Amino acid sequence: MKQPLADLNAEQRRAAEAGEGPIVIIAGPGTGKTKTLTARIAFLVETKRARPGHILALTFTKKAAEEMQARVAVPGVRITTFHALCHELLGGELEFISEPARLQIIKKLPRPAKFKGLAVRELALLVSRAKNMAEDDAELSKMVHAYDAALIELGQLDFDDLLVRARDLLQTNPEMRHAQQQRYSHILVDEFQDTNLLQYEFLKLLCGNDNLFVIGDPLQSIYGFRGANGNIFEQFTADFPQARTITLHVNYRSAPQIVQLSNALFKGAAQLEPFRTAGGRVRTVQVLNEYSEAVWVLAEIQKAIGGGDFLNAVSDDDHGAHRTLKDFAILYRSRAVAKAIQTAVAESGLPYQIVGDGSPYDQPQVQAVIALMRACLDGQRPAHEGFRDAEWRALLDLLTQRDQVSPQALADRIANTLGFEPSLALQQFTGGLVRFKDLPAAVSYFDAIAQQNFYDPEADAITLLTIHASKGLEFSHVFMIAAEEGVLPHERADMAEEKRLFYVAATRAKHNLDIVHTKARARQPADLSRFAANVPDAILPKTVDPNLAIDQRRAQKRAIKRSQQTLF
Repeated sequence: MKQPLADLNAEQRRAAEAGEGPIVIIAGPGTGKTKTLTARIAFLVETKRARPGHILALTFTKKAAEEMQARVAVPGVRITTFHALCHELLGGELEFISEPARLQIIKKLPRPAKFKGLAVRELALLVSRAKNMAEDDAELSKMVHAYDAALIELGQLDFDDLLVRARDLLQTNPEMRHAQQQRYSHILVDEFQDTNLLQYEFLKLLCGNDNLFVIGDPLQSIYGFRGANGNIFEQFTADFPQARTITLHVNYRSAPQIVQLSNALFKGAAQLEPFRTAGGRVRTVQVLNEYSEAVWVLAEIQKAIGGGDFLNAVSDDDHGAHRTLKDFAILYRSRAVAKAIQTAVAESGLPYQIVGDGSPYDQPQVQAVIALMRACLDGQRPAHEGFRDAEWRALLDLLTQRDQVSPQALADRIANTLGFEPSLALQQFTGGLVRFKDLPAAVSYFDAIAQQNFYDPEADAITLLTIHASKGLEFSHVFMIAAEEGVLPHERADMAEEKRLFYVAATRAKHNLDIVHTKARARQPADLSRFAANVPDAILPKTVDPNLAIDQRRAQKRAIKRSQQTLF
């Protein structure tokens, strides 16, 4: 068997072969976090420090657990998510409330005055944060109590209840707690910066000794809105003062220029060292407005792929690799600032995919069609709720046609039967089904990309996504658009987390990073984000779109023409 430490650098090796007790690994972007964690597991087993069945590795997503399992060559190691482990501990048949039903409960809750202006989804997020110990507000606590009472009356749980009830079970049942503590001699936690206080409490109850190995990057803690604790590493070292801390410095992902920029963003933090020697490019680019921004980005992509001939394109950067559309990602702080770029990309005719917020797969109509296609495959009826009798009879007839029609035709017929109006999301969804010959292949694809915020890494397409959805991904060429004050950082957000968000966006790039900002957005003056403006020009050159002056003159002419038309 291949030695577990054979391919590690000196720092990764120190982390993998660290002794007993609490271990903290600070692993910046591109430093080989998963490689180090899986080597640690192999090392524990091969040196007989632990039996495979006594090792527990915890992740936050099913996809991450599956990827780690594929890389751990040792059978018997328990690799799972926090929620899956809690589900196992609680046992029995658990009935979970659907997201629409959950939102309906929250919508009907009596609201204190300070919450009256919030959208239902914003309030739902607050309720979830409170249950995960990320909010401490007396009035919110009353709402959470009323919400939980409604769930109990229905005999249902939400996914936060998995953690809450598992934590309570270990707290109140000493025999159960002791059994779990005896079961695992070593616990490892991936992406530790994403841990919230409830998960941390559960983790400490689960651990019968100090053999906790946590790995992650405090500079990539960007999920505070979901309840992640930005100070969780400090909390850990306070609770485990004997913990050893090992930092991984070598970045294997990005060109030296991008590593230099990331170091400049957090000068007091551990500085990364680039492994790559081939040059890349970083710069800010000022354009006139959001429409000029879209035109400029698309022109850069077209130029890089050889004017649209992306099958035979050769890049113009120093590493000389062939460019295809999946090399390009367009990142943004929020979906609201991406409307112009999404429209322009759609109209360009170039293949693209929208990941996470704004994805066609995430739209209610598309989700309904997917649910019925899955019901076709499983042979099980989806919930009758919400369908009129005539619709239901027609749907039942459709469900018998799975072997007679293509997945695309089946989706079209389901959408028509449900009376869905044509939409861009539906068109994108059904258009993408043309590649699937049968229903099992289509449903399997839906399940696979759902684990990645509907991101398909194999699609030869431009990827558009929020910065939050980009975490854990990497692309040869990244465009960070709307890098402006009031957008990134958002005017009402926590500045420390906004800076970490900017850092995550910048470190997704392997070769080229273009930070794009406008002179005016939505006809309001805009300034370059402080996070970019504060970096010296020697590290982050500040450039201007050569067409800005031309665009400005055209815009002025259009404005004069509009004003003249109002005189008649």
